[in-house]
Formats: sequence, C-alpha cells, structure tokens
Amino acid sequence: MVTSNDVARHVGLSQTTVSRALRGDASVTPKTRDRVLAAARELGYVPHSAARTLVTRRSRAVGVVVADLSSPIYPVIVESLQGRLDECGYRMILIRDPDEPGFENATDVLTSATVDGMLFVSARDNSAAVRLATERGVPVVLLSRDDSSVTTDVVLSDDRAAGELVVAHLVEWGHERIGVLSTPRDRSNGRDREDGVREALRRRGMQVREEWIKRTSFGHADAVRAACEILREPEAPTALFCVADSFAFAVLDAAHQLGLRVPEDLSVVGFDDSEPSRWSFVRLTTVHQPIREMSCEAVDRLVSRIETSGTHQPTTRVFPVTLRERATVARPAR
Repeated sequence: MVTSNDVARHVGLSQTTVSRALRGDASVTPKTRDRVLAAARELGYVPHSAARTLVTRRSRAVGVVVADLSSPIYPVIVESLQGRLDECGYRMILIRDPDEPGFENATDVLTSATVDGMLFVSARDNSAAVRLATERGVPVVLLSRDDSSVTTDVVLSDDRAAGELVVAHLVEWGHERIGVLSTPRDRSNGRDREDGVREALRRRGMQVREEWIKRTSFGHADAVRAACEILREPEAPTALFCVADSFAFAVLDAAHQLGLRVPEDLSVVGFDDSEPSRWSFVRLTTVHQPIREMSCEAVDRLVSRIETSGTHQPTTRVFPVTLRERATVARPAR
C-alpha cells in the first residue's frame, strides 16, 4: 500500500510537508500542494482516515443536519456544503434532523465522536439536537436557521427584509389583500419572513388579516390544503407570499384545483429562487437568497472553529436578499 512516505520520496519533500499538503494546510504553498496531490494521484495514494484520526484526534468529518430533502433548495445547499467541505479536506456525513419524529436516534453520531463539528441546516427553536451538540463541546454552526436557546455561530439571509421587498412589489402592482403561507412559529426563517410581511403591511397602514395567514409543514399535500383554506375565504387575498418556493408550488397546485388563474386571478411570490422557479412554464417571482455563498461562509466558520484553539466569540452573519421578478405577479382582477 502506498504511504505518505512514498509520496514524499517521489516528490523529494519531507513527510511532514507532504502530510500538511494532503490535509490542505494553509502553510503549504499552492504550487507545492499541487505537486503533492499530483504525485499522490499518480502513485495511487489513499489516506488512511482511521490512522489519521488516532494521530490528530480528528475524524475530518462534519455532520450536516437536514430535514426534508424533497424541498428543491436542500439539494443545492447539500451540494454547496459538500463542495466546500471537500476543498477544506473534510468529509460530509448527512444526518436527518433528530427533532423530526422517527429520527430521534440520529444524535448517536455525537456519542461516538465520529464528527469534528456540525452544520445544522434544519433546527427548530430550543432544538434538543443543537443543545446536545453544544453541551458536548462539538463546534456548531447554524445555516439559514437561528435558535435563541443556544449561543453559536449563525449564517442567515435577511429574512425580515424579504417581507418588505415582497410587500413593496405587490403594493406597486396594486394589491391590498396580501396573505402568507408560512411555517410553524418554531422555524426561525419562516417566522421572520412572515413577521417581515406583517411589519411591512403595518408600516403602510394596511390590514393584517389572520385568516389570510396559514402555517403548514413542508409536505406538499399539507401545503396545498393550507393554501386552499386561504383561497376559499369569502374575501380571499389577491396575492400570496410563500416563505419557501415549495409552498409556492403548492399554491400553484391549489389554484389550479380551484379554477384560479395565476397571475390573472391570484399573484404568487416564493422564497429561495430554486431551480424549478426558473423553469419556463413556472417562472415564479421569488426572493433570491445567496445560498451558495452562505453555505461556503458556514463551512469556513465551522472549519475555523474546529482548527483554532482557544476561546471563540460566536457571531451572526446576515446576507442580503433580492427579488427576482418573473411571471406570477400581475394587477389584481377587478
């Protein structure tokens, strides 16, 4: 079996330098690292992760906690996180959210010390999984989520600002009856997007109608039912803001079932700017969050926490959002 010593002899460098290059140490110049990696590929060198863990007491693995992978934004997040972790020399272990029913045992990964840190893409307020990880000293970063019950690094989009963007856009088109399809209140991102709409409406002296605001799970059938409840109101809203694109697709489905045309009878705005929102037969107006940049920032913060000794002051990074105007908003019907 080819060892790092074999690679070192092949390139004429010390074994220490080769080891640093193979694990992506910043002290090694890019030119030297490229030479070492090329030699490792040529010789067929495969790092022995178990041996490396014994020496460094690190697994070079990061747990990524997610909820519903059926949402179109999750594959983008996971792909972005995996790519950045790979660049940093870490493996990704995908973990279903332990706070979801049926996945409570997912936190077992913490008891066996198989991960160096955890990225929570899904976390409710007072998350038992987040609290367990932080109590055990595992470095944690929350991505597109917040949890006021713990103190840790957080990377977010400006969810409240999204509400202002959407309301301003809909009011410009002449809408006064604006509803929201949101998540349960224990999901910080959905809650903040909903509250952003509420605040934007109040600033304009407009009515906040509770019957026009429904909260639902990420399941498509549940979201369709919630949308139908709003749209069957005697005086239904003329526009709906959905705090996720997956909810917007459920509204399009509900509108079709009820014989409503989008955007002629109902305007719809989503959040995520997912790939399906850009399809030519959908063309969903939606809020764009820079999820790839956010994912890289989350990984960089976590790796820094893993590899830097000493005290750490957690911070929150908020990324701005923008509106992508497409074809699902029009003036309300008379």
